[in-house]
Amino acid sequence: LTRLLLKLYNKLSKKQSKMKLTDHFSKKEFACQCGCGTGEISMDLVDKLESVRVEYGKAMRINSGIRCLEHNRKIGSRDTSSHIKCVAADVGCTTMSERLELLTILLKYFTRVGINKKFIHVDVDSEKPNGVFLY
Repeated sequence: LTRLLLKLYNKLSKKQSKMKLTDHFSKKEFACQCGCGTGEISMDLVDKLESVRVEYGKAMRINSGIRCLEHNRKIGSRDTSSHIKCVAADVGCTTMSERLELLTILLKYFTRVGINKKFIHVDVDSEKPNGVFLY
């Protein structure tokens, strides 16, 4: 019986991780990369990203969404990261033109934006000051 329940649980977990949150984003894209399954991504964040995606008209790669404290520390991020609170995402982009196009749209929807040469960070963390910052 235990074996059967475990098998059923694993099957459900796989289905849930692929679950679509919006037309263009799945739960799996925002999951902690260590595989721990911690937290639920903010739907306010996801809905704003969906609006950006629709306006952008191209696929957007989520480099990082939710992070557990252990994974966050492992990658060298601060304990105050909005990723730990499930209210942040890093959108992959590496070219100047892509960055300009994405930033132009992201700034219509987000008031906290961070720019890195490999990604653009966005969050809906109401406990932090609004603005644009650099990594």
